[in-house]
Amino acid sequence: MAKVLGDLNLEDEHVTIGVTDRVREAAHRLMDVPGGVLVVLDDQERPCGIVRPDHVLGYVLKGGDLDHACCRDIMESDLLRLPLTTPLSEVIEAVDARRPAAVVALDDHGEHAGWFSPADLSKARERLAVLREIERSRD
Repeated sequence: MAKVLGDLNLEDEHVTIGVTDRVREAAHRLMDVPGGVLVVLDDQERPCGIVRPDHVLGYVLKGGDLDHACCRDIMESDLLRLPLTTPLSEVIEAVDARRPAAVVALDDHGEHAGWFSPADLSKARERLAVLREIERSRD
């Protein structure tokens, strides 16, 4: 049973894109992850933001040129960055306290290791509840 962030499948529901990649490329990549997001990475493979479909749509509705803007121009940068070794209880506490736009996992080098989606948050809450119930039953 998952006890730390890295125990979850954080490789689904997202794809990555570069901070200087064009919005047109972001739109194409989002087509491959219905309901997911793009995690925007800098040149050192560190997450610096996310792009959701509504970011692209909002840009288009404002008359933006898909070939002119980069992902950095439309991304949401309010990320909670946590190591893969972070206990799920701490992840949930941090999410509840801070309410970030997204949670991303980092490997030992500070590089992108996955996206902690809203579905992952629900699973983590369920698993944590089960673990607490098991601990209570042992007492």
